[in-house]
Amino acid sequence: MTLSYLKAGRLKQWLGQPDSPAFLRECKALFDKVFGERSDNLPAASAFGPVPDHLKPVIRGTQIALRATHIVNGVIYSRSSTHIGNSLIVFYPGGNRSSCAVPGSIQHIMFYSNNVVVFVVQRQVSAPPSQLDPYADYPHFPAQIYSNSLSPKLEIVRPDWVVSHYARWAIVTYRNTGATSARSTSLPHAPARTIPPSLALASAEDCASH
Repeated sequence: MTLSYLKAGRLKQWLGQPDSPAFLRECKALFDKVFGERSDNLPAASAFGPVPDHLKPVIRGTQIALRATHIVNGVIYSRSSTHIGNSLIVFYPGGNRSSCAVPGSIQHIMFYSNNVVVFVVQRQVSAPPSQLDPYADYPHFPAQIYSNSLSPKLEIVRPDWVVSHYARWAIVTYRNTGATSARSTSLPHAPARTIPPSLALASAEDCASH
């Protein structure tokens, strides 16, 4: 996932060079048409409806519009059911930039009737204190261990609270087991797989206080 993200960024930079050949500029125009920011980034009036029951605890207002994606300054954000990678964000809780930014997943992208957009987010659950973080000794490598589950709590995040996207992948941990039985073919102390936590990436600066 990380390599794909880097390759896409390099391609975008390459296509955007002002001195690129004419055929590359034509390719860029095609990419912009398919993937770029569109003039219909705001929902139509017919898209607004009542607030769904499961969002009423966190949403103020009576009429909202839900969208699958939203583009801010050329960056694409998506709800997790549409594109999991574009839903993963690092953000300042409550917009407080003096706090440490945290990772989460966008579950809904919502517009109010005045066209103000917010993200409805579930945070990535922190790893238990007993979980060894092999990246803690590398402050300049922006990685940190988290649980592979999301908090059930929904919270509102404004786009200007978002620091960046992040990538995550599952890693496998092992435990030793000495349990055996007469019918078991397992040897004592054989490694057994446990539930893998996820590795969430954020900026080194934002994770420095952890």
